[in-house]
Amino acid sequence: MDRYTKAFVVASLAYFFLAAVLGAWMGSATPAGWVPFAHIHFNLLGFMSMMIFGVGYFILPRFNGRTLHWPSWVPLHFYVANIGLIGMVATAPERPSTGFALFAGLSVVSVAMFVINLGATMLIAPAVEEEEEEEIPARPQASPAPSPPSPPQVDIHPDMRVGEILTRWPQTVEIFVANGFASLGNPEHREQVKQIPITLRMACQRHNVDLEPMVARLAAAAGGAPRAAAAGGGAGTGPSGGGGRRGGLSRGEPIRPDSVLGDVLAAYPETEKVFKRYYGAGCFSCPGQATESVKQSAMMHNVNEKEILTELNRAAGF
Repeated sequence: MDRYTKAFVVASLAYFFLAAVLGAWMGSATPAGWVPFAHIHFNLLGFMSMMIFGVGYFILPRFNGRTLHWPSWVPLHFYVANIGLIGMVATAPERPSTGFALFAGLSVVSVAMFVINLGATMLIAPAVEEEEEEEIPARPQASPAPSPPSPPQVDIHPDMRVGEILTRWPQTVEIFVANGFASLGNPEHREQVKQIPITLRMACQRHNVDLEPMVARLAAAAGGAPRAAAAGGGAGTGPSGGGGRRGGLSRGEPIRPDSVLGDVLAAYPETEKVFKRYYGAGCFSCPGQATESVKQSAMMHNVNEKEILTELNRAAGF
């Protein structure tokens, strides 16, 4: 969790404690008139709402495979929500009053900010996806292939998104269905998969499908040879070479959004300091580095994807 997402959860627990104290006061004595109001609103707008805000900001964008549409709103939302709630409780004895109406309005605005931000995140497709689709065909030029293979080269590789493969080569759906991905035969499910940042490597691992033969079959269906096959004899590009792990990334290739973290670290150990600065030391013991891409990890840690990608490539010498 980032700073303000965590702050919502911490504030929620603090309000829960205050509500419990006020509840005990109400049960043991005759409290002041504002106490029941404070008890109710610390529970509803404090404990419940702020827990929903914090958990919602953290989980819902990830469930949709997207980053928050307006992340800069979150700090502002935190302050607006807390000022509104505390102000309402402070001016409750004077209500109805201009001050109370003002703070109540802030509470309404805070809820609206949450609804609009998450609604836009789930309903509006991010423009970044389109930019990446346009850049993908140029990737083979960055690969130092010594010579083109006899069949035409197809840029299908283990770290390519399944949705991207289906979009660029619709005929590959038959290969997926025939090799254990029967659900992709459903057009509606295919459209959903196209929105999920799951790579071919991850999909094969989940469905217990051999990765390399699957890449070869997909490339054949797309009308050529897989990218890995074109460089298979080169030094450092195969699974046992000196470059990236399992052929996912070789030293000399730029780091891409769909590059797997483990492959990046294997090919460019000098990027460790960048990952540590953004993700912490726990990144290096997390099993997710074997399957998560730079794009996915940035989303999970609420980090700007372009920013960390630039720093990783700079550390790698690009």
